[in-house]
Amino acid sequence: MSVDISVVVLSYDRVHLLERTLKALFADTPRARFEVVVVDNHPERLARALVEGLAAKASSPVTYLADARRNVSIVRNLGIKAAQGRYVAFVDDDEAPRAGWIDALTDCLDRTGADACFGPKLPQFESGHPPAWDPQGWRYTLDFQMEADEPIHMFGRVRKKGKGLGSGNSAYRVATCLDIPEPFDVSYGDANGEDTQLLFRLALAGRRFVWTPHAVVVEFIETDRTKPDYMITRMKRGSQHYAASRIGTSDAKTWTRVKVSFLGLAQFMVHLGLFVVSGEFAKPDRIDNRIGMAKGLGKLTWRAPIGFIDEKAV
Repeated sequence: MSVDISVVVLSYDRVHLLERTLKALFADTPRARFEVVVVDNHPERLARALVEGLAAKASSPVTYLADARRNVSIVRNLGIKAAQGRYVAFVDDDEAPRAGWIDALTDCLDRTGADACFGPKLPQFESGHPPAWDPQGWRYTLDFQMEADEPIHMFGRVRKKGKGLGSGNSAYRVATCLDIPEPFDVSYGDANGEDTQLLFRLALAGRRFVWTPHAVVVEFIETDRTKPDYMITRMKRGSQHYAASRIGTSDAKTWTRVKVSFLGLAQFMVHLGLFVVSGEFAKPDRIDNRIGMAKGLGKLTWRAPIGFIDEKAV
């Protein structure tokens, strides 16, 4: 059958969470015709039995692919190549879409003619509550609280109120965003910075991004990810991705390097001063300025190997 939208899900070793994601997708009953493409990135193909078992009961087509090379761009591109829809949506294996997610993305792109759309990501904490240093869970929430179909006007990396968009909970028009052999640059795929680079490139090419508040996913936050050290490392690496992508897509690379380096140095120094003056160094439940310093340091060390954040295998 023809397909309106292809949902691409990547999996490494979080099979227990992937099951949650797939069951949420298959429980939905959208008007849009959809398929699911799962790309297993683990060398032992941990997700195969789960995917094939669920596919046997699913009413929509399911494709299982595998590639052991530890590079997110490679597996994303593999999923895109297999996709049959005119739109491709991405959801991470730790995210469960709420009912109506597929139709919200499809209808938004149909209605607006935009090139890509993005929706909110809300946290669900394994512990049952946010960490003490982030009592509202703000660092784990992505919700711009914009109106439906409202354009996201940004140059370079798409950002609003300190939050950056990524590929999780997004949908792209294949003809205008994913129409080259390797839409995700493989040179950025060893550290999860591939989506930042893609968004830079698309924004610079004049592609239109819009917000769709009704396409909601709930991200399961394991306890290890609520530790301050994890978030500080994550923020530093995100800033490295930002700097590398901004410089790599710039037509004036030397000048862009200078601007990014100056911004990083200023950010680091301001937050270092606040870290000392506020006494944050003696307050384990406050890490805002440590995060600010990490972001500044990330912009200054964008040339350094980034790599993945080590997490426990499940």
